[in-house]
Amino acid sequence: MDYSAINRDVLEALENDHSLKLVRNGTGDKEVLRGVCPKCDKKTLWIKVNKPITLRCDREDKCQYQERVRDRYPDIFENFSKRYPSTNEDPKATARAYLSIKRGFPSADIEDWFEQGFYKLPDGTWAETVRFYLYDSKENYWERIIDNAHVKTAGRKAHFKSGGSTTDKHWAPPGQVIKPMDKVFIVEGIFHCIAMHLAGYKVVSAFSCTGLPRELIEKNIGQGIIWHLAYDDEPGARKHLAKYRKELQEKGETVEVALTGSKKDWDDLYREKKLNDKTIEQCLWRGRVFVAESPAEKSTMLYAWQKRHYLVFDHKSCLYSAKVNADVLAKNLDGEEFDHNQHSREFLSATSIESISNFVPEFLYALVDDILDERRYVFRVSYTNGNPQGLVELEGGHIDTPSSFHKAMLNNSLGGTFDGSAKDLKILRDRWLNRRITVVKSIPYIGYEPQSGVYVYGDFGYHKGRNLKLNKEGYLEAAGVGIRTSFRGFRLHRGEHKPGWFNNFLTVFHWQGLATLAFWLGSLFVQQIRSRDKSFPFLEVTGEPGAGKSTLLEFCWKLVGRDNHEGMDPAKGSPAGRRRAFAQVSNLPIVLIESDRGDEGGDAKHKQFQFDELKPLFDGRGLGTLGVAKRGNDTEEAMFQGALVIAQNARVEASEAIIQRIVHCHCTREHHSRESEQLARWFNQVTCEEVAGFLPAALGKEREILTTYEKAYAHYRERFYDKGGIKANLGRLIQNHAQIMACAVALKHVIPQIQDDILRGLETYLYQRALDRQGRISKDHPLVERFWEMYDYLNLQHDPKAHSEDVFIEILNHSINKQHEIAINFAHFQDVAKKHGQEFLEFARLKKLLVNSLQYPFVEMRKVKSPTLNKTMHCWIFKKPRNV
Repeated sequence: MDYSAINRDVLEALENDHSLKLVRNGTGDKEVLRGVCPKCDKKTLWIKVNKPITLRCDREDKCQYQERVRDRYPDIFENFSKRYPSTNEDPKATARAYLSIKRGFPSADIEDWFEQGFYKLPDGTWAETVRFYLYDSKENYWERIIDNAHVKTAGRKAHFKSGGSTTDKHWAPPGQVIKPMDKVFIVEGIFHCIAMHLAGYKVVSAFSCTGLPRELIEKNIGQGIIWHLAYDDEPGARKHLAKYRKELQEKGETVEVALTGSKKDWDDLYREKKLNDKTIEQCLWRGRVFVAESPAEKSTMLYAWQKRHYLVFDHKSCLYSAKVNADVLAKNLDGEEFDHNQHSREFLSATSIESISNFVPEFLYALVDDILDERRYVFRVSYTNGNPQGLVELEGGHIDTPSSFHKAMLNNSLGGTFDGSAKDLKILRDRWLNRRITVVKSIPYIGYEPQSGVYVYGDFGYHKGRNLKLNKEGYLEAAGVGIRTSFRGFRLHRGEHKPGWFNNFLTVFHWQGLATLAFWLGSLFVQQIRSRDKSFPFLEVTGEPGAGKSTLLEFCWKLVGRDNHEGMDPAKGSPAGRRRAFAQVSNLPIVLIESDRGDEGGDAKHKQFQFDELKPLFDGRGLGTLGVAKRGNDTEEAMFQGALVIAQNARVEASEAIIQRIVHCHCTREHHSRESEQLARWFNQVTCEEVAGFLPAALGKEREILTTYEKAYAHYRERFYDKGGIKANLGRLIQNHAQIMACAVALKHVIPQIQDDILRGLETYLYQRALDRQGRISKDHPLVERFWEMYDYLNLQHDPKAHSEDVFIEILNHSINKQHEIAINFAHFQDVAKKHGQEFLEFARLKKLLVNSLQYPFVEMRKVKSPTLNKTMHCWIFKKPRNV
């Protein structure tokens, strides 16, 4: 089989995988690609150029990262029908390539065993299959769909010809002859059977763990054949092994059980070149231990296998210890070599067996959270009292002594108790830890984990468009790493994706709603966007009461699976609490609500939040540093990994730096009608489960969305520049609004109803919003303008001490240096304004705005000795321009 085409595609995929940052190094056969390891984030990753098979990390003792390229880029290895199409000259080309490349079988040795077939899919198209005929008949066959894309469409991988019964039947390699006294393995799948045959063993396939080839067995009864039950080593198959073993023994047949002891099947061992007599012998001993019917029998089998005089083992969800008196056993054997079939009585008379726990802990992996600097050990626990299995997390100190282990299990399990000795626990601990430990990354948030590129949402996730489910050990597997989240604050639900609501959505929420929806999509990929564009805008959604702002935001949350939520009030908490809230999500929005309250008249907490605090979030930095527990004087900054939405009634009042970072949408009731109000009820009442398919639909199209976004952003950025209405020094406004427009174009991958005329309308709207931002930046807030108008009107008054009416004094400016600065005391200002019949100004709100005054820039607050009133006053100081 020619692998050159695949190798070229693999190298192209590697060099385009920007997360790895691979560069070529060396020449000839020694040329490698070197880059950043996705597990430890060190520049220690490498792969051979001439044989790009496995990505490896140089830090074998610490990181141990390995990942086959066929697992990282499955599309390259799974699109066999296009890469190796069948022809009239070679009708089996696709099936042969699949068996050779995917399964690792030498096609020349099995060329006559299979044919290439076709299976009709539900959509009417046809999928290529590899087909094996059964029972020497063309009327019966089993076939496996080759391409995974077709598997998804079909909803299954393989099937038997309709009507063909497999009960009591089998498939055997063509030409295999079973003779008396042979050893015959009974496996589940045909591919397992092929692997065993190619490794030199006689073997038949029972098709599944629920099948037994009784017709073959009956035909060979009494021939001295040793039947080896070699089904998959998983709980479902193990349930049937004891039953089948007993059935064969009752027929007078000799039977053994063979277990791999891992998730690997026989064809996995074949591809790894480990399917040999040594491995088989280990699997048979594992089977003998498994079928032992009592602790005494199991200890006998374990001693025969391992020759240890102190054993700790499990049986029927209990732990036991067995101490073998070597001197007594030697005396009982009287010089004979120990044989488990002949000397079980002699062994048991020299052995004491004790129960040491009412549960069995199976160590699964170490859970490592580098952000919080935490390590925990995860066990799957089975109970003898019939309680369901569960996962238990323990700290290192919990497995240090028998008493600490006993207390930890009482506190963390369903009644588990440990009564073993320190030696028992040491044997268990060595068994758990003195091997290569599976390390699973734990993250204290939900969403996107940038090193691995995995989206983690509790019990499900996504990686490169592929849906991930929690495995039996409670974590997600992708990109060569295991990962899970420890965050429990809220969960995201999954639902159906039926975007038929979109036209009504546009009617109800208009351009403001579409811009918000586009931003919401962008938030799901915000870290990828920031890594390319260096920033992502804040979205501000304001609106008068009844304009639909809350309904819009709550519906957008439902789309990504979060129910009954609009946002958080940043004023109801401490700065540390806000930092934690901002760190809870990655590639999801954070919505701030009710943030527009004044500084005065409220309680002390409400004075702690200022919008200028948010400035670092624009380019993904955090809200400040925190001390790190157990690390001396070290500090760390939690980076902002989400997207920010500000929702309130009034516009954000902040510095120009914040205003420039905002795309502002103001919801009104101008487009409301009786029809739209009726439609709005549906968006308010729809359940999360009815629309939460938006999130899976978007993440399933990750690559397409980001590609479309990149092209659209470049296009609209140039279009907004070419319009000429935005000043060159305000390019950030163009970037922000072009980013939202690009997200709207990418929405077409999730909502196909978005047509070009809709995008043109949104383009006009967003450009007008950019112009509005520019106008907002270039002049003071209307309230500030009114304040300075009143100041100019009231400040210059006739000097009553002067003899001329042409002499004036500044009564509101208390500065000594009146030529260069203005010093205003607000209490005095209000008193003068009231005496002159001027309107009352909202000074609580005004003070927040005046710090960003353009006409007279704010300098500081300090005490001033007023030459006008001849007393010391607390004043706000503003700078006068030179020409004033």
